[in-house]
Amino acid sequence: MRQENIRRLISVVSLVLMMLIFGVTSSSFFTVGNILNILRECAISGTIAVGVAFVIITAGIDLSTGAIVGLASMICANLMYYYNLPAPVIMLIAIATGTLCGGLNGFIVTKLRVPEFIATLSTQYLFRSMVFVFAIREAGVITNKKITNPGILLMGGSVNGFYLVTMAFLLIAIIGQIILKKTKLGVYIYSTGANRKSAELSGINTEKIKIIVFTITGFLCGIAAIFEIGRVGSVTTDLGVSLEFEVIAAVVVGGCAFCGGRGDIFGTVIGAIFMAVLQNGILKYHMPTAAQLVIKGVVIVIMIIFDSVYNNMVQKRIQQKAKDVEMKMAGGEA
Repeated sequence: MRQENIRRLISVVSLVLMMLIFGVTSSSFFTVGNILNILRECAISGTIAVGVAFVIITAGIDLSTGAIVGLASMICANLMYYYNLPAPVIMLIAIATGTLCGGLNGFIVTKLRVPEFIATLSTQYLFRSMVFVFAIREAGVITNKKITNPGILLMGGSVNGFYLVTMAFLLIAIIGQIILKKTKLGVYIYSTGANRKSAELSGINTEKIKIIVFTITGFLCGIAAIFEIGRVGSVTTDLGVSLEFEVIAAVVVGGCAFCGGRGDIFGTVIGAIFMAVLQNGILKYHMPTAAQLVIKGVVIVIMIIFDSVYNNMVQKRIQQKAKDVEMKMAGGEA
């Protein structure tokens, strides 16, 4: 069995085991309403995770996604409150905002040669500070206003119990998987992450690929922002805080390697569902918030450590196979 398929199987088995544990210990876990709720909860982070998977496969990282969602959401609220623009216009502006933020990340990383971690950590603070710049104020005080635009609120709705955000997430995931596995862009993304120098020698413009994946991530953040404010029904200055870490955890749990060159969207979807199931299951135990965070953190750390160990094992096997081939060739020449 291929290493990629083995890693997928491990992710699926981990998810199934966790669902069985929560299902046995909670009578309300395996209900239609709860399963649909889990799919809705994973859709926001999962939508963003599709873009972040692209970034991580190129051996990059993006720490600004939560802040981009917060900024795009606040701009939506600003446009609704002060200008009362139509919902389609607001949505387009939100998506454009996310896309521009992602493009800025790509520009800083490629053209200014700033490492991804530092670049996106810096823009995270930049975008988060802009949330407060665009925050709605009354008498000089920041005010959280409820969303009243019916077009935006519709994005948080459902069809026969199946939420629109879940449908959008599944569609985006399918498109993302097709891009990675069936297009030239996907080949370039994997090549850039596997060995950037070799990719450049083969004629791939790795800087362009980096800009594209960061821009796609920003674009998906804009889409996620629309669905998030439609679901919540209001916009606060802390919307999207820490979301980036949940997204990255989902991508890593799904099998994308930080070293780049490995992973896909199928695994990322499993990782997003894993994170939503974990959160949903823990809440059913009615434990203190601190205990919930500790359990969630421990599980994530265990999964990340496992992924690191697994990737190291795979890398050693690849290196050993390469040495065996070299020895055979040397023996044949002798």
